[in-house]
Amino acid sequence: MTPATRRRGGALEAAIYDAVFEQLEAVGYRKLTMEGVAAAARTGKAALYRRWQSKDELITDALKHALPEPPAQEPTGDVRADVLRLCRTFRETIETCHGAPIRVLKEETSGTEGKGLMHDVVKSRLSEPLKEALYRVLVDGAERGAVRPGAATRQVANAGPAMIVYHTLTESSEITDAFVVSLVDDVIMPMLRP
Repeated sequence: MTPATRRRGGALEAAIYDAVFEQLEAVGYRKLTMEGVAAAARTGKAALYRRWQSKDELITDALKHALPEPPAQEPTGDVRADVLRLCRTFRETIETCHGAPIRVLKEETSGTEGKGLMHDVVKSRLSEPLKEALYRVLVDGAERGAVRPGAATRQVANAGPAMIVYHTLTESSEITDAFVVSLVDDVIMPMLRP
């Protein structure tokens, strides 16, 4: 075993959060342990238990640290560019966290656990704000005549993120830019055209 590395403050916290995502990728949510994270971060487990009482608290803080602030940009008037930007933001966030939000949600909601704290974190910091921003783009586009009025719905706004999650879970954890562009040009934009 590698000896613990003497770090403090932000450097230690960053190493721990990186270790959380490494462990989620390597062993999954259910098998992740505080001891495993401590070993991966090359620190003592006491350093973790001083800050977090459980793995759920630790993973939640790691997700809060890694997830960006919700997208706040208003529609620019270019529906395709806005939809593409928001879908890329979603993809990049998933990649930044090594797919952890998707894996955690999948494992946390399968079985008897139901929806937990981490589900709420991912929902409030990633999925809901993104879907709301996409919906605003569609409504703005419909008001300007660039989007078919019947397509300015929350269900249509959810299509891009849903396809990205589906692709991550069933096809590949790598989401290429070509996939996102094809999703926007071949699936979403045809639904929106007046």
